Amino acid sequence: MSSNETIKDSQQSMLERDAACKLYEFACVLKSQESDLSEPFSQLQQALGELVSSERFMIVKRLFLLSSSEIKMLALVYLQEQDPDVIAPFLGLSWFEQGPMLSLDKLLTLVDTTLNKQQTMKQINLNSPLFEWGLLLLQNDVPALQRCVYLAPFLQHYFQLGQNNSEGLNYFTLVKPFTDPVFDVCGYPTITASDHSVVVLKGTDDNIPPWYVEQSAEKTNSMAALYSGEQLEHVDANHIIAEIACLQLISGGKPLLLYWANLSALPTPWLKKLKRLLSSCGAITLVTNTKEPVLDVFFNYVYVEQIIEPSLTQRALAWLSLCPNNDMTEQDKSQANQLAAKYPVELPLMKRLADKAKQQNANDYWQILQSLCFDAQSQHCDELAKLCQARYTLKDMMLQDKVAIELKELIARINLQTALQARLPRFNQGCKALFWGKPGTGKSMAAEAIAGELKLPLYMVNLANIASKWIGETEKHLAKLFDSAERNNAVLMFDEADAIFAKRSEVESSHDKNANMGVSYLLQRMEHYSGLLLLSTNFKSNLDEAFLRRFHGVIEFTLPTEQERVQIWTRHLNNNADANLQQGIIKLATLFELSAAQIINICEVALLQSLMRNKPQISRNDIANAIHRELSKQHAGFMAQQSLTHWLNGDKHGPHADI
Repeated sequence: MSSNETIKDSQQSMLERDAACKLYEFACVLKSQESDLSEPFSQLQQALGELVSSERFMIVKRLFLLSSSEIKMLALVYLQEQDPDVIAPFLGLSWFEQGPMLSLDKLLTLVDTTLNKQQTMKQINLNSPLFEWGLLLLQNDVPALQRCVYLAPFLQHYFQLGQNNSEGLNYFTLVKPFTDPVFDVCGYPTITASDHSVVVLKGTDDNIPPWYVEQSAEKTNSMAALYSGEQLEHVDANHIIAEIACLQLISGGKPLLLYWANLSALPTPWLKKLKRLLSSCGAITLVTNTKEPVLDVFFNYVYVEQIIEPSLTQRALAWLSLCPNNDMTEQDKSQANQLAAKYPVELPLMKRLADKAKQQNANDYWQILQSLCFDAQSQHCDELAKLCQARYTLKDMMLQDKVAIELKELIARINLQTALQARLPRFNQGCKALFWGKPGTGKSMAAEAIAGELKLPLYMVNLANIASKWIGETEKHLAKLFDSAERNNAVLMFDEADAIFAKRSEVESSHDKNANMGVSYLLQRMEHYSGLLLLSTNFKSNLDEAFLRRFHGVIEFTLPTEQERVQIWTRHLNNNADANLQQGIIKLATLFELSAAQIINICEVALLQSLMRNKPQISRNDIANAIHRELSKQHAGFMAQQSLTHWLNGDKHGPHADI
């Protein structure tokens, strides 16, 4: 505490003691039934006048527009709560109706300069700011002159210490404004307290308005608070009003921006009271996210601010504004463009992620930041979809040259969105592709590889589930799925597309009708999806040709050739195969026309079997057992088993090649 504050506290204490002494002396004279009360009462009024002229009382008087009599009443209640002995001489008199504190009736008498409460009662009643703001509380909350009067705890704390804090707040959270460059880059106008009674922030999700309020408070040197209380049916309106009064004291008269989501849902009496109180206090501006006609009814100035989603260019500039490098390089700009295009991170989250990346390692800032953005975007997934962490990239796949080029084009279309949009004014965001081919040819793996290359979350959706499980609710669940995917710029992979998009005949049942309605809605959302959308099917011929024309790419996945099978076997067996098995790989690829997925699964099963027997490497027997298990899924016949036995017992590469 500074020396000036110490002096102020000392002066305040002296004024309080003097006023308390004069109150006690007046009570003694009153109790002795002396006929002349004018002198002690005059001294009491003078002492009260000096006390309420001190800084703390004057601030309260100014903030709540109190009259001289009202601020004196606060002083009297404060004095008796500080030291109940000062009113002890009143005991035995008729001044104590209900308890150890002076009643409202007697307090009105004491603040009246003529000792006649009639004049004061015209000014101080239950509509007084003292009771409207909850500065004074009546015993049992019953509006009767005979009830005892108490001081609001936050006000008593303020008179004692000359300051208040937010620890006692239950319904509001006082936020500490901070400077966020992202707000400046987006070019949003600030909210200025007292310009409007209510400001409605429209066109955004629930996380933006609190951040918007914080940034506006920082720009305008205001205070900011957020309503964080319970559901309205469990809340006492008087307690909330009292906390707003406490916030005014904490702010010390500075403008206050108060964010209250869904303000229009408050009961009508609450809105009336808020309007009445705020109209007398221009320092508070309410901010909400819902515009309803009821707000125009109760508040004089309701202003709607439409929050526009920043463009990709603005997002890129926002990432650059958070970069730790003072001298921006072309590499920095390229990285910022990539982040903007790939990760539509919520605006309030951008600075937190950037700060976290700087703390971890400033040298690998962009790489760490991209990883943090990916994690942030991967936390949400709709119940219709399964969130998949990509395990592969294109390097992990054996692809024909034509397929590899087409997949790389899909990736480039997403990576180069910013450049394409800048040079093609009519460029439409988003990319749609169809993967088709036999099961196990790599359609799902390709989706994972693309997501891995892009470092984006992957949502895997089984359209067969939508067609069967959500009959009658298809549109609702699809809307939820697409909204979640668009917020996180996820790669959407719809498996078994023919379950919904197969050529349809006439509608024969309500099931068909509901399914067709779902298809129409799905087509509409697919058409406008801004990210990468993939569909897979085993049978392209089952799909309508008009439907196929909607895609940027229709890519066929075929079974690997014999040479490709050799490469797949070699890659996945790697150093885990013993010498005998390695010699048989070429013959193995010749004998069995397996898909890449089947080969990978066989290698994993064989490795597991060898580890279970504590063998360091995979043998032919291990592979043979795994192949037999895989082929049994397809009810492989006698010839397949004969080929397996022949390969196991001897071939031109094996130890029994001449048998």
